[in-house]
Amino acid sequence: MTQTTTSLTRRARVLAVGAALLLGVGALAGCSAHPGQAVIVNYTDADGGSSTVVISEQELQGAVEDLNEYYAAVGGQGTSAVYAANALIELPLLEQAGAEYGVTYSDAEALAELRQGAGDVDYSPAAVSVFRYSELASMIVARDDQDAVVARLEELRGGVSLETSPRYEGGGAWLLRYDTQF
Repeated sequence: MTQTTTSLTRRARVLAVGAALLLGVGALAGCSAHPGQAVIVNYTDADGGSSTVVISEQELQGAVEDLNEYYAAVGGQGTSAVYAANALIELPLLEQAGAEYGVTYSDAEALAELRQGAGDVDYSPAAVSVFRYSELASMIVARDDQDAVVARLEELRGGVSLETSPRYEGGGAWLLRYDTQF
């Protein structure tokens, strides 16, 4: 009788673990209405034109891996997928707001700085974009008129709609928050 109880308890535990695994796999597979895509962003620019940017999970994870290698080489703090997603979403807005105030930072400048810090690494375009976002944001924050640029950025955010995979939302409305993400 004791052996039957042990067997049933073990069987119940195995079934519970199996059910949990199946639910977990199902949840991951159903994280998004667009499998393999981390973020879909629709922008409306100052001229009223619209564009859509799709950021794949593979692209996002590759950028994080590339940048974490860079930061490890230069002794910096790594980056997360949530930060990288935020950077890729906001880069076009930050570029536009910055350009209106004479602040620019190109892909070529970003790539040169990345390679100067960690050698001749083949960085993905997404990694270069995330790095550009960080550097451009730092340049804007250092300006005396940063409040005006930030106000313009907030205005541009009003023309953004996005759909994100829940795993990149970071537990809140991270796109709409303007804080120390820089």
